[in-house]
Amino acid sequence: MKSDNQYIIRFKGLKEGKHNFRFDIKKSFFNEFNVIEARDGNLEIIINLNKKHNFLTLNILIKGTVFVQCDRCLEYFNYPIEYNDNLLVKFSETSVDQSDDTIILHPNDNELDLKHYIYECISLSIPYRKVHPEIKDGKSLCKKEMLQKIHELEAEENEKTANTNWDKLKFFLETNN
Repeated sequence: MKSDNQYIIRFKGLKEGKHNFRFDIKKSFFNEFNVIEARDGNLEIIINLNKKHNFLTLNILIKGTVFVQCDRCLEYFNYPIEYNDNLLVKFSETSVDQSDDTIILHPNDNELDLKHYIYECISLSIPYRKVHPEIKDGKSLCKKEMLQKIHELEAEENEKTANTNWDKLKFFLETNN
């Protein structure tokens, strides 16, 4: 189910100078991009647009939390993110290579669709490894049962490795004597 795109800035009727825009990101946004690692979120996007005669500059700030799965205990939690970057919008009738921080629009275009750009910014703000934060005393907020199981498995693996190393050393000593 597609919803209306509310992340469009109509710049054609704006006067030259500075303009501010604000968008909210909720669950419906994340439902449209099912490949993003977040299942939900509560984000605020503040865009400061400076319109010039032949280009636009945008300062984009994204703040809030995304609901992600912990890579350690597999429980979901709210992870805080903050993204701040600048975007340049140029106008050209010919196709010019775009860069990460530049968008090229046709001179007849009258609006800027930021939906996919916002998606990319949020995706880049989510770290590769997501784990529950630790509280002040150094304890993890991960599920205790899962942490216990991880420690048990690590201990078993360490014991196996130690025994294997001793066996190799014994074999080496026996073959060299």
